[in-house]
Amino acid sequence: MPAGRLDRFLSANRELRVFLERVEALVHGTGDIGADELRALGRLLEAVAPEIGKASRDGSTDAVVQAQIEEYIGNLRALQACLEQVRCVMFARLAHIDAARQHINGLQGWVNAYRQTA
Repeated sequence: MPAGRLDRFLSANRELRVFLERVEALVHGTGDIGADELRALGRLLEAVAPEIGKASRDGSTDAVVQAQIEEYIGNLRALQACLEQVRCVMFARLAHIDAARQHINGLQGWVNAYRQTA
Protein backbone atom coordinates (compact mmCIF):
# COMPACT_ATOMS: atom_id res chain seq x y z
CA MET A 1 0.00 0.00 0.00
CA PRO A 2 1.38 3.43 -0.86
CA ALA A 3 2.39 5.58 2.10
CA GLY A 4 0.21 8.40 0.74
CA ARG A 5 -2.89 6.31 1.21
CA LEU A 6 -2.05 5.54 4.82
CA ASP A 7 -1.34 9.22 5.41
CA ARG A 8 -4.76 10.11 3.96
CA PHE A 9 -6.44 7.57 6.26
CA LEU A 10 -4.55 8.91 9.27
CA SER A 11 -5.46 12.46 8.34
CA ALA A 12 -9.12 11.58 7.75
CA ASN A 13 -9.34 9.86 11.13
CA ARG A 14 -7.68 12.83 12.82
CA GLU A 15 -10.12 15.26 11.19
CA LEU A 16 -13.08 13.06 12.09
CA ARG A 17 -11.96 12.88 15.73
CA VAL A 18 -11.60 16.68 15.91
CA PHE A 19 -14.99 17.19 14.30
CA LEU A 20 -16.53 14.59 16.61
CA GLU A 21 -15.20 16.50 19.63
CA ARG A 22 -16.75 19.70 18.26
CA VAL A 23 -20.09 17.99 17.70
CA GLU A 24 -20.01 16.63 21.26
CA ALA A 25 -19.34 20.18 22.50
CA LEU A 26 -22.29 21.35 20.43
CA VAL A 27 -24.52 18.76 22.09
CA HIS A 28 -23.43 20.00 25.51
CA GLY A 29 -23.96 23.64 24.52
CA THR A 30 -20.31 24.61 24.77
CA GLY A 31 -19.45 24.85 21.08
CA ASP A 32 -20.75 25.70 17.65
CA ILE A 33 -20.25 24.51 14.10
CA GLY A 34 -20.69 26.55 10.97
CA ALA A 35 -21.93 25.65 7.53
CA ASP A 36 -18.43 25.90 6.06
CA GLU A 37 -17.17 23.30 8.53
CA LEU A 38 -20.02 20.97 7.61
CA ARG A 39 -19.20 21.38 3.93
CA ALA A 40 -15.53 20.64 4.62
CA LEU A 41 -16.51 17.47 6.47
CA GLY A 42 -18.74 16.47 3.58
CA ARG A 43 -15.88 16.94 1.12
CA LEU A 44 -13.60 14.87 3.35
CA LEU A 45 -16.12 12.05 3.55
CA GLU A 46 -16.76 12.12 -0.19
CA ALA A 47 -13.05 11.99 -0.94
CA VAL A 48 -12.01 9.30 1.51
CA ALA A 49 -15.03 6.98 1.69
CA PRO A 50 -14.49 5.29 -1.70
CA GLU A 51 -10.82 4.70 -0.94
CA ILE A 52 -11.66 3.33 2.52
CA GLY A 53 -14.31 1.07 0.99
CA LYS A 54 -11.92 -0.24 -1.62
CA ALA A 55 -9.17 -0.84 0.94
CA SER A 56 -11.57 -2.63 3.29
CA ARG A 57 -12.61 -5.03 0.51
CA ASP A 58 -9.00 -5.67 -0.44
CA GLY A 59 -7.90 -8.82 1.35
CA SER A 60 -4.23 -7.88 1.27
CA THR A 61 -4.36 -4.83 3.55
CA ASP A 62 -1.87 -4.84 6.38
CA ALA A 63 -2.74 -4.55 10.06
CA VAL A 64 -1.99 -0.82 10.29
CA VAL A 65 -4.31 -0.01 7.41
CA GLN A 66 -6.98 -2.35 8.76
CA ALA A 67 -6.77 -0.58 12.14
CA GLN A 68 -7.22 2.79 10.41
CA ILE A 69 -10.24 1.48 8.51
CA GLU A 70 -11.79 0.18 11.72
CA GLU A 71 -11.10 3.50 13.45
CA TYR A 72 -12.68 5.37 10.52
CA ILE A 73 -15.80 3.21 10.73
CA GLY A 74 -15.95 3.70 14.50
CA ASN A 75 -15.57 7.45 14.08
CA LEU A 76 -18.39 7.52 11.53
CA ARG A 77 -20.68 5.54 13.84
CA ALA A 78 -19.89 7.85 16.75
CA LEU A 79 -20.45 10.88 14.51
CA GLN A 80 -23.82 9.50 13.42
CA ALA A 81 -24.87 9.05 17.05
CA CYS A 82 -23.70 12.57 17.96
CA LEU A 83 -25.49 14.10 14.99
CA GLU A 84 -28.68 12.37 16.10
CA GLN A 85 -28.20 13.96 19.53
CA VAL A 86 -27.69 17.34 17.85
CA ARG A 87 -30.92 16.79 15.97
CA CYS A 88 -32.77 16.09 19.23
CA VAL A 89 -31.22 19.13 20.92
CA MET A 90 -32.25 21.30 17.96
CA PHE A 91 -35.85 20.06 18.18
CA ALA A 92 -35.89 20.69 21.94
CA ARG A 93 -34.53 24.21 21.48
CA LEU A 94 -37.03 24.89 18.72
CA ALA A 95 -39.86 23.75 21.00
CA HIS A 96 -38.50 25.98 23.78
CA ILE A 97 -38.30 28.98 21.46
CA ASP A 98 -41.82 28.32 20.20
CA ALA A 99 -43.14 28.12 23.78
CA ALA A 100 -41.38 31.37 24.65
CA ARG A 101 -42.82 33.02 21.55
CA GLN A 102 -46.32 31.90 22.50
CA HIS A 103 -45.78 33.22 26.03
CA ILE A 104 -44.69 36.62 24.69
CA ASN A 105 -47.67 36.72 22.33
CA GLY A 106 -49.95 35.97 25.29
CA LEU A 107 -48.35 38.72 27.34
CA GLN A 108 -48.72 41.11 24.42
CA GLY A 109 -52.42 40.31 24.34
CA TRP A 110 -52.71 41.16 28.02
CA VAL A 111 -50.79 44.41 27.52
CA ASN A 112 -53.04 45.37 24.62
CA ALA A 113 -56.14 44.60 26.67
CA TYR A 114 -54.82 46.67 29.59
CA ARG A 115 -54.09 49.62 27.30
CA GLN A 116 -57.64 49.54 25.97
CA THR A 117 -59.08 49.69 29.47
CA ALA A 118 -56.72 52.34 30.80
